[in-house]
Amino acid sequence: MTELTADVVYPKRLSYPMIVNFQNAYVTAEFNDTKCSLFTNEDNDKKTVLTQLGDIVYTGEEESESIGKTLLIARDRNTGKVRIIEAGHVELKPVIKNDLNASQLLETSGLELSRKFGSKKQKKQMEQREKLKMNVETVTQQVEKTIANVSVDQLDISNYENITESDDFYVPPINRTATSVEDVYDTKKIINEDDFEKILSEIEDKDCSEEILPSIQAIVDKNPTEMQKVYGIYASCLAKFFTATMRDINKKTYHICNSSVTLNTIITQNFTTSINNKRGRPTEYKDKAFCHFVVLLLLMNNFKISMDTVCEVMKIAPRTVLTKVRVTGATQIKQGDKSVLHLKLPLQVKVFKRRK
Repeated sequence: MTELTADVVYPKRLSYPMIVNFQNAYVTAEFNDTKCSLFTNEDNDKKTVLTQLGDIVYTGEEESESIGKTLLIARDRNTGKVRIIEAGHVELKPVIKNDLNASQLLETSGLELSRKFGSKKQKKQMEQREKLKMNVETVTQQVEKTIANVSVDQLDISNYENITESDDFYVPPINRTATSVEDVYDTKKIINEDDFEKILSEIEDKDCSEEILPSIQAIVDKNPTEMQKVYGIYASCLAKFFTATMRDINKKTYHICNSSVTLNTIITQNFTTSINNKRGRPTEYKDKAFCHFVVLLLLMNNFKISMDTVCEVMKIAPRTVLTKVRVTGATQIKQGDKSVLHLKLPLQVKVFKRRK
């Protein structure tokens, strides 16, 4: 057996040989060399071969080689050395030529025949089709004239971008570098003095027992100050808002707080969105209401609140509470056999991961 020695191996480069097969046809001895055009698809870098034999145009795209490669071997008869050349493979298929002018002519001829020799129904249909025809240039000019005088108002959305990217979005104004736990949350920034006085005047001489939840009323009764009463109503309304369905919230008769118009406005502005005059409560705003609820209870109850109370009122599991409450700075501690959320220094620093 003659031994062959591979002299050079030529991988695929910018140009390389192409093995061509014709679909449903074979090359005979009468086949003559013919020119072909080679195109490259910019999307996948595949080659496309185009050639014409007689009146038939053939074209085909290079086949992908996922399993193996196509190789050509060129042998030198004198030295016995061979060259291995990587090649591509294309199957050429015939393409039918479309003469657009001829098809248009056939359509026009058909219309003329229907107009002259068609029935009354066909002639009526032809008249309706001609009335529906539009002059494209005329319509284009009309559109250009219309939009020439149209001005676009640019909306400044810089204040809305990345509004929920910071953990501080979910909680009242917080001082994470405070040296005492009393300075972490400033009560005057949770509700400003003017709104606080308005709420007090609105709930004065009113029985708010139906507005405040029983578990929160028990906290208020321990220290029945004005701030405790306002915070108790505020926290109870946030809890009801958190557990309410969107169907109820979107009702025109729905009010978050019945005792105070001012408090109702504060919750609506801070914990809902308005798109096309329709009220919405995205997930991040619902989480924001939960975090404010926890902060209010912590401030009302000497910076501690029972985990059972939060779970019972908000109707969520303890694990979910711990996930959401991290951003407030509170930490879970054990008091006997009970779990308690405690706001203490140093603050909880783990970030709040919201489900997307």
